[in-house]
Amino acid sequence: DKSFNLRQIDLLKNANNNEYNILLLHDPDYIDSVLKYNIDLVFSGHIHGGIIRFGKIGIFSPNKLLFPKYVCGIYEKNKTKLVVSRGLGKSKALVRVNNLPEIVCVNLKSK
Repeated sequence: DKSFNLRQIDLLKNANNNEYNILLLHDPDYIDSVLKYNIDLVFSGHIHGGIIRFGKIGIFSPNKLLFPKYVCGIYEKNKTKLVVSRGLGKSKALVRVNNLPEIVCVNLKSK
């Protein structure tokens, strides 16, 4: 079950609807738990691009999940943008195949 504990939910409930809200979320698989709150942009990692990649497809995640859903790049769900980085580390697997490390740079501009 990819959900938050009560303390984390209380913090998310405080997101102001009149402001642009950014969340750092270690594991992108928790994104569905965030969608009901006023979070505009989520930065995540954990999956490391799928560790082993075949083209744009990540084969497995550090927790041995086959074909993880959010491996790297930008996703949009219900007006929430999710940015998933491949990161710099080598995870528990200590290997990367067809999956270069990356540093993500994002420019935020006001309307």
